[in-house]
Amino acid sequence: MDEVFESKIKSLIKTELEISPELSKLISPAQLEALTRQNYGQYWPEINKQFSAMGGVVAQTFDEKSNEIIGVLSLTEKNSNLLMWAHYVRSHTGFCIGFDDNNPFFNQKRSDRDELYHLRKVEYAKDRPTKRVMELTGVELLLVKSEDWFYEQEWRMCAVLSDSNRVIKVDMYPIHLFNFPKSAVKEVILGARMENKKKDQLLNVLSSKYENVVVKQASISPTEFKIEFVEL
Repeated sequence: MDEVFESKIKSLIKTELEISPELSKLISPAQLEALTRQNYGQYWPEINKQFSAMGGVVAQTFDEKSNEIIGVLSLTEKNSNLLMWAHYVRSHTGFCIGFDDNNPFFNQKRSDRDELYHLRKVEYAKDRPTKRVMELTGVELLLVKSEDWFYEQEWRMCAVLSDSNRVIKVDMYPIHLFNFPKSAVKEVILGARMENKKKDQLLNVLSSKYENVVVKQASISPTEFKIEFVEL
């Protein structure tokens, strides 16, 4: 890339962040510049011809590549939701981790305007946000879902994927794992249909590394459409 490209891209990043301050809450200028450089650097000759018409290229890059930049920790406020157990715990064969939302891990805001690293409640709406991506607020970008998902009662904490501690490669999107403190775990609920072998393995881990965590066994009520818990 030549010197003209270098000067143009830095100027463009600065201008777009001034116009769209919400972007700066979601990704640092250096990360946005690196991503823009990666995706558009190879097309610089064409970009140079139409540069004035591409003022929204940075916002467009974020819109197209947000799944590669921002990760979401999705939690629910209700541990007894039958649909959640069926959809996300492999039909009751897995387990549920109960977190302490007052733990400092869930409030790592770097500033009052930070959109990342702190837990917030999802908002549900009938209509999609209709603004251009550069005009969307952090809430509209990260915390609005269709009202069809209201039953999930979801809370989210968003983070930059490059900050993850481990990455597992899978077909569609890689899974980014983040470390969390033991003190953030309040309880673990064993699924009603969890295999005994897996249950024993999990209990061994909990007894050796999470000795202060409350362990419960879930069961499906024989008379009502609900899940019941018994502390072990």
